[in-house]
Amino acid sequence: MEHATLRARERAAELSAQASGPGAGQPARLLVDAGRRAVQEAISTYRAGGRLLADEPVAWLTVVLAYLAVRDDAWARMDPGYRSAHLRLWTDVVRRATPAYLPAPASLLAFTAWQSGEGALANIAIDRALAVDPGYSLARLLRDIMDAGVPPSAARVPMTPEQVAASYDLADTGAAERTVSRARPARGRKAARRQPAR
Repeated sequence: MEHATLRARERAAELSAQASGPGAGQPARLLVDAGRRAVQEAISTYRAGGRLLADEPVAWLTVVLAYLAVRDDAWARMDPGYRSAHLRLWTDVVRRATPAYLPAPASLLAFTAWQSGEGALANIAIDRALAVDPGYSLARLLRDIMDAGVPPSAARVPMTPEQVAASYDLADTGAAERTVSRARPARGRKAARRQPAR
């Protein structure tokens, strides 16, 4: 997984470096679009009963989830009607993720575990995310929710995927660059604490 993650980071860097047109956010958009496609493919695979078996797609998923626009797209796709498939997906990804890229998938696992009524698993996943990045916003939000005893019936996604995309598209031109700067591995830095407006 370490080698696959290194290759995924190199692929992400190549996409970030590609300028396909004028505009400061264009390279970031290429990477975010590729990340959203990877999320959708992984979710479709698990909803169909499959699994990600090779290291490369898992590593790529962990790297692109470090981008808030990609992570939030994944979060918005956590339809509770498919919670068992999502639970399998994020469990598999968390088990294989390298530590630096653990906070995003661990937070998504925590959310789906909460949806499934698996409070112990949700808290373990939150602990793993916060052990790597104590300031990781989604993990902190979920910790507050779990500590407050909010029931799983309240575990609804705050936005649709389309609303998530629009919230990032409507941001100012510099927002895409700020999102890219946040996508470095979580180790040794504090994560962004603000989410798009819900």
